[in-house]
Amino acid sequence: MPLAAKPHWIVWLLGPPAVAAILLAQLVIAERTGLLPFDQSFAAGLDGEWLTLSATVTGLAAVTSALGGIVASGLVPGSRARIGIVVLVAAADLTSVPFLRGAAREARDVILAAGGPENSVTVALVVGLGLGAVTAVVVSAGDWRPAAAGLAVTTAALWALVAVSGRTAVGLAPLGLPSDLLRAVNGSGPGGWLPLPAVLWVVIGGASALAARRFTTSRVSLLLSGVLGAVLVCLSYFAAWPGEPYVDHLTVHTSAFSLTMMLVGGAALGAGIVSLAAVRTNDRARTT
Repeated sequence: MPLAAKPHWIVWLLGPPAVAAILLAQLVIAERTGLLPFDQSFAAGLDGEWLTLSATVTGLAAVTSALGGIVASGLVPGSRARIGIVVLVAAADLTSVPFLRGAAREARDVILAAGGPENSVTVALVVGLGLGAVTAVVVSAGDWRPAAAGLAVTTAALWALVAVSGRTAVGLAPLGLPSDLLRAVNGSGPGGWLPLPAVLWVVIGGASALAARRFTTSRVSLLLSGVLGAVLVCLSYFAAWPGEPYVDHLTVHTSAFSLTMMLVGGAALGAGIVSLAAVRTNDRARTT
């Protein structure tokens, strides 16, 4: 019996805590592996690293709550029920707050943490859950399966980048754009002229759209499925930004638009290639 045919109470009962457990596990792994380096000083010179850390928290929350909400809402009937379970998934994800606040207590000299490190990471988590919930509600209005498949592949790719890069502040930061953009762009591209982030997101966007192709032949749906993860990652960076950054951070913030365009543009290019190939394949199938 397929899951969608099972009693809906199973989805309501098991869906939210399952997504919450997955998010908490990711945050614990991120903290243990150094992707979330709470145990350091974020004084002047390294204070920008706090922005990367906050964006990473927001990004993990956004991607996980979006994917969990999309899948859960797709397994229950009715628009009100779909919105309700998306909200319930986001609320269940708040169970990660105690862990994050406990980890944030180890941070020292955090200039950019409004209200202190504990409150800052709490806000970052809530903002990410909000982004994910809104995304899930919008996607649930249509066919949820292509977006879920694409976002699942994107999430797996992000963690693959984490495993390869090892540290978010060195080389390439897959979750949360780096505070010093030049470190992630200069010297990290093929031949030194094509930035590595754009190249990687071409692959990620294409792979995500390819996964979505199993569930749809719509060019628009494939394209959106390929870029959804990139958009959430980029939005997470800007959403985690403090209300009154210093002048030097404003420069980095402005420059970040260029890098986000590379990430989303790369994903759009990869997804676009897959969508065009799918359309041509469908046209040949109709003529034979």
